[in-house]
Amino acid sequence: MKIMKILGILGVCLLLPFIETLSVEAGTLTSNECQQYYHHNIEQGFMNDVQSVWQDEEGYYHIYYLADLNYKHDNDGTEWYHVKTKDFIHYENLGIAIPKFQNKWEAVATGSVIKNTSGFFSDLPKQAIVSYFTSYTPNGQKQFAAYSTDNGLTYKPYSDDAVMTSPSTTAHFRDPYVFINKKTNKLTMYLAEGDKIGVYSSENGKKFDYVGAISLNKYALNGKDLGLIECPNLKTMYDVSTGATKEVLFFGGNGYNYGQTSGSYYMVGHLSDEGVFIVEQQPKRVDDGSDFYASNYFQTANNTNIISIAWLGNWSYSAKKIIDANYEQSYKLGSLSLAHKLNLTQKDGQYILKSSLIKPYSCLTNKTSQYVEASKQTRKTDGYYQLLNTRRWTSQNFYLQMTNQNQGKVNGHIKLSFKQKDSTVLFDYNADTGYYNVQRQTTNIADEEGNSEYSRIFTENSGVINPETFKLHVYVDKASIELEFENSERTYSLLKYTTDDDLSFKVETNSENNLFYTMSNIENSH
Repeated sequence: MKIMKILGILGVCLLLPFIETLSVEAGTLTSNECQQYYHHNIEQGFMNDVQSVWQDEEGYYHIYYLADLNYKHDNDGTEWYHVKTKDFIHYENLGIAIPKFQNKWEAVATGSVIKNTSGFFSDLPKQAIVSYFTSYTPNGQKQFAAYSTDNGLTYKPYSDDAVMTSPSTTAHFRDPYVFINKKTNKLTMYLAEGDKIGVYSSENGKKFDYVGAISLNKYALNGKDLGLIECPNLKTMYDVSTGATKEVLFFGGNGYNYGQTSGSYYMVGHLSDEGVFIVEQQPKRVDDGSDFYASNYFQTANNTNIISIAWLGNWSYSAKKIIDANYEQSYKLGSLSLAHKLNLTQKDGQYILKSSLIKPYSCLTNKTSQYVEASKQTRKTDGYYQLLNTRRWTSQNFYLQMTNQNQGKVNGHIKLSFKQKDSTVLFDYNADTGYYNVQRQTTNIADEEGNSEYSRIFTENSGVINPETFKLHVYVDKASIELEFENSERTYSLLKYTTDDDLSFKVETNSENNLFYTMSNIENSH
């Protein structure tokens, strides 16, 4: 990865990076026009769903995700790719763990893993890791099982054939999540089945029986369904404020009935004796952004928090025709999000997940800071004060603190603008209501439908109304922006399609809100 050499000038003046750039080979499976700098990128081709997050005895977090190393070429199709990390910033590639078109499965799709530490799989050693995954076949979606005895590097078939087969060639029947039901001492499997999650039980991990379903249609969700359900996951969480232990069901859905796009959702509830999730609350988003999908979750030992990481992507445009300035199609696409730390707490009688980013502090360089008083700036004809106007390298950390000494609380609108030669992202936060709008434009989506979806205006609730101090973390990379509202511990993750390493960033307000900011380059040598 490139190393930055920066000539820094404090304040809002230009920071001009001298970059030793990699050669861009647009139109190839290894081109870098959409390359992220401090997020993990796929080595070639296209990535999507995150499969599992688990930790080994040396403290490494292991992550599987779906990779198509021959995206839109011969031998197209996904398989499980394996990386490990200790900090969710520096990753080591470990290659393909479960290859496609081998044994009796074809392309390998979403699933999960379970360690055999309890000895449930009596014919396997306790150090074995067992994976369950979907494969799309001409006869429908099938669930296969495989096991690893080399710390998850390679897998062998655990059963001679599929352990489950869809009831028809067109049925949605995929994305198995498995766990040991302590009440029955059986293996429970959750399967995404259209607008519900089927629940199955097994005594040996190879033969499964139906025990119930979790309905997520419009009747179960107060008339607003979430479309096609994918990627179920279940975690037990402990609320330190109340002492309560709750089950939290995670899944992917589409929020078009809620004014949102696809994303990762959660619901709070409890389990029946058979392992069926009983809903207690309506669904909420894990991350409010447009591009935090197919996320997976690592449970800490004491159940007080969860680490979540997702595919930065959206099926409405991520797999469309993405191009560069020369109209060459991009075939290397996809990165992981920053990791999120999730905590369960009660607010207004409801359980909610607070989300904060695991920040790349070890990678920050060339830090600068300044305090800007709005009243000392010239108010523009549109009624806004310009508090910050700077050019930076595209890989940036901005931390913004805003106060209003005249009125005691931050009020009015605060606008953030991120502009590059082929991309614009605008945030407009209304401190009086807590809501903010997000709008994007790019010249790099050649598909009309995909570009229209990408350019939609989204409105979200930050949960922060007229604070005494407004605190916002902003993490910008080549192809993404991730926000954390520190006051409410909410996050927003999005993609931005650009080939430009030069970023223009502005902060404006239409009230006398003063700004203290710090900004740093984020450099990751990998």
